[in-house]
Amino acid sequence: MDVTEDALLRSGFTQSDLQKIKNNVESYGGTLGNAIRDLARRFILALWVVSGCLAVFIFLVIFASEESVFSGAIGLSCGVAVAIFIQPPVLAYKAWRFCRANKDPVHDSV
Repeated sequence: MDVTEDALLRSGFTQSDLQKIKNNVESYGGTLGNAIRDLARRFILALWVVSGCLAVFIFLVIFASEESVFSGAIGLSCGVAVAIFIQPPVLAYKAWRFCRANKDPVHDSV
């Protein structure tokens, strides 16, 4: 997959989004394509974590007592918050959408 600034701008990234990604690439090394793929993988991972927390919450609602549901909801919501805010959610979504539109095999490697 060929990742260029023009292609990213056309797919919905803003100039400030690109600057954030370029600053990260300059600070930590790698390429623009690697950064986009990593962000897309982070988005998929966040979806799995949120889905897992939702499944546990549904299990608690069905089988647990009221106290367990309340405390579990607080704990799971903290887990979801950490999963979402440990990575830039908007950038990760845009990267996932870009990779999906350009048929990058990021979905197969996760």
